[in-house]
Amino acid sequence: MRRRLTVALLPAVPLFIFAAHLAAPSLWYDEGYAVYVARLSPAAILAWSSRDVLPPLHSYLLALWLPLAGWSEFSLRFLSVWMGVLMVVGMFRLGCDLLSRRAGLLAASLATLSPFYALYARDGRMYMTLAALGLWSTVFLVRALRSPGRRLLWAGLALGDALTLYTHTTGGFLLLFHGLVILAAGFRRRQALRRGAVALAAAALAWTPWLAYAYPYLGQNAGYWPGRLDWRFVLSETFTGFVVGRETEGGMAAALVLAWALLCLAGLLVLLSRSPWKAGFLLAYFAVPVIALAVLFRTVPKFSPRYLILASPPLFLVPAALADGGLFAARTVFVRLARGLLLLCAALDFLHGTLPATFLDPAHVNPDFRAAARLVRAARSADEIVLIVPGHIFPVWEYYFGPDGWAALPADPILDVRHILHYRETAPRLDALLRGRPGVWLVEWEPWVSDPTDLVPTLLARLGEERPVEEVHGLHLRHYRLRGEHLPPEPEVIPPSSAAFDLPLTLRGCRFPSATPGDAPVEAACYWDSHGTLPLHLELSARLVDDFGTEWARADGPISGPYLVASRWPQGEPVLGRYAVPPPRGIPPGAFYRLRLLLYEPDGTAHGEAEVAPVVIAPPTRPFTGPVAAAPRRLGGLLLDRVTLAPPTIWPGETVWVTADWRVDGPFAEPRLALADETFPVLPLPGAMGDWRPGDCYHTVTPVTLSPYADGGRLPVRLTSAAGEVILGRVTVPLTRTFSLPDEARPTDYRLGGAITLAGTRVISDGQTWDVTLYWRAEEYITRSYTVFVHLVGGDGNIVAQADSVPLGGHHPTDHWRPGEVVPDVYRLARPADAPPGPYRLVAGMYEWPSLERLPVCDAAGERVPDDVVPLGW
Repeated sequence: MRRRLTVALLPAVPLFIFAAHLAAPSLWYDEGYAVYVARLSPAAILAWSSRDVLPPLHSYLLALWLPLAGWSEFSLRFLSVWMGVLMVVGMFRLGCDLLSRRAGLLAASLATLSPFYALYARDGRMYMTLAALGLWSTVFLVRALRSPGRRLLWAGLALGDALTLYTHTTGGFLLLFHGLVILAAGFRRRQALRRGAVALAAAALAWTPWLAYAYPYLGQNAGYWPGRLDWRFVLSETFTGFVVGRETEGGMAAALVLAWALLCLAGLLVLLSRSPWKAGFLLAYFAVPVIALAVLFRTVPKFSPRYLILASPPLFLVPAALADGGLFAARTVFVRLARGLLLLCAALDFLHGTLPATFLDPAHVNPDFRAAARLVRAARSADEIVLIVPGHIFPVWEYYFGPDGWAALPADPILDVRHILHYRETAPRLDALLRGRPGVWLVEWEPWVSDPTDLVPTLLARLGEERPVEEVHGLHLRHYRLRGEHLPPEPEVIPPSSAAFDLPLTLRGCRFPSATPGDAPVEAACYWDSHGTLPLHLELSARLVDDFGTEWARADGPISGPYLVASRWPQGEPVLGRYAVPPPRGIPPGAFYRLRLLLYEPDGTAHGEAEVAPVVIAPPTRPFTGPVAAAPRRLGGLLLDRVTLAPPTIWPGETVWVTADWRVDGPFAEPRLALADETFPVLPLPGAMGDWRPGDCYHTVTPVTLSPYADGGRLPVRLTSAAGEVILGRVTVPLTRTFSLPDEARPTDYRLGGAITLAGTRVISDGQTWDVTLYWRAEEYITRSYTVFVHLVGGDGNIVAQADSVPLGGHHPTDHWRPGEVVPDVYRLARPADAPPGPYRLVAGMYEWPSLERLPVCDAAGERVPDDVVPLGW
């Protein structure tokens, strides 16, 4: 009675779980493709399957089944449900044959609760068919090895392997595993080796006609980008996928994977204690297909655990070995704890993976093409068109929407990652499709495959206004009302005002909105041309700067987005790069901004920059609100809540940055900032503050440069207007200009270049170091900056020590000197420890950087000094 109940429940429970709410999820792309192919003629089915490098068995099964059962989602998936039930029964059978009845029942129970099997038993594609056929083929193998004289079992193996090969190309990995097992068994039983070889040869021979037919398509398949498939990625993704499917995420998934790995290890220990051959069999059952795929497909960087579903049974059979004990007695604490952990993991796997996908929220398992088609069909007007991106999703869209009223971009029947939408191809097609239409709908699913730069939505936004649309799970819907404009044959852009790159690429220019509110990102659509090989990855830093050179914001990222690396750019085609730079709160409105684009590689190697202008910032949609001062400074209708000056110490010719938060509460005259005897506009464009209105709040950053000829001391930074003056703060200028030679200086009279005199020197030395003060005098205003050098020269003419610097440590260059000003300039030299004893000459002079050309030196008599150096002593 108990056995009969088991036999009855074994298929009934998975049938109930796998078939629950089977029609609730929408078809996804692969399922829509399966339905589309099943409607074709037998010859066309063969051709379409082969173009996708997939054997046609499952498509032929659907072509036989769907006309009888109906073309609904339920009917499509019910074939996979039956295959899932067949797989669970096969798991029980293999567990009984390899381990025990108890272990077989546990393995079948684990498979029934598995989110991975529940996912693909409810999928209309061939994956569960592949799993079931591969598992039953292995059952025939195990039984044939036990009874090698029974030809019917070997015939079952041959048929099972042949059907597996005709279900999916990865069926060859199972054939490889079976071959290794037969080879290993043949060392003890020659009959098994002979008959097993015949069975596998028959399966391979049966596969040969399709292989010969599909071989020419192999080089044409472009369903993946070039790259490498790392074996560690294959192993980890396969194990994780088999355990948790794709529905369980986060910490729970990691805990389940770790616990399942420990249970598999415990099961292997139990198997090793009982039968090393069985342990090796199950380990190879999993490892051989995984290793084969990782090695043979290492240049095909497209992978999903479902490709190796035929290698999944060991992950349920090995832990099931704990049902029998082995290394330890069946009732020991170890085995009982392991069994409890196994049941807990299976329950958690079911609750967090299988249950939501089958009972609680099955509609959100797949992208909801069904809901999208219903929404668009109900909302669109008769003269609007629907665009689907990428175009190869047309089978599932046509299944729900119908054959008319839509167009695919690009119009590829099968995925081709080499076909990327670019402007010259897309713009004319859009013009033809949208001519005379009031609106267009855009349906996107994984658009980065064919439109990695978002060209289509960029062009549609250029032609019309996007309207809000209800969200649909897994898809992106957009609706545009068109303005009746047309796209030019080449991108319309603002050319760069400057550009310099050391790579074979050109920036055509960028397109900006006519004005961007101050509380919205500045969006730029820039077009690039490649003239040669580019680095694999190129990064771009998009920076919003004003005409003062102030950087307001930046955004860094790949030059053409995350899905199109620079090395894949097509030659001679404009490539779109989209950049969004969010400005800071309170940015003042105006047309005095520009976009600066800096190119670099991920390792930091710079490759130049370009600038495009103008970028127009409009007032924000919501006023900026900053901290309000208790006692703000007022100048007419302007209130300053906060002002900072940085840095607090500057030298003549240097800049202090004035940062201020403003409020407007009435009419005001546009103010200017003042430092010393010069004034500066607050914004780069004079008059721009005239657009400020009462209630506005803005944040400004203004550079104020001190005159190179200014005096030192504590100088006020003032804000002045017709309403008066406000002192914002003071900066320290650590410079005292003198116009006479100090008493401690030894007078000299050497003229350098006609406008500079070395009026005096002072040298203090202890024999090892020399502290040299040079007293320069400007005879007139100097237009260039010169560098001073002080050299310690040996008797052989070689320099043994030197100091080179712009005067006063770089702070007081010669083009900041006033006529008659005496500049004390200090240097220190030290004699190297390895310098030989003897006479040394101390000399000084000036040169221009970067030419290194020295200023001519003349003595008091007007004679040119050799080497254009001033002798300071021995």
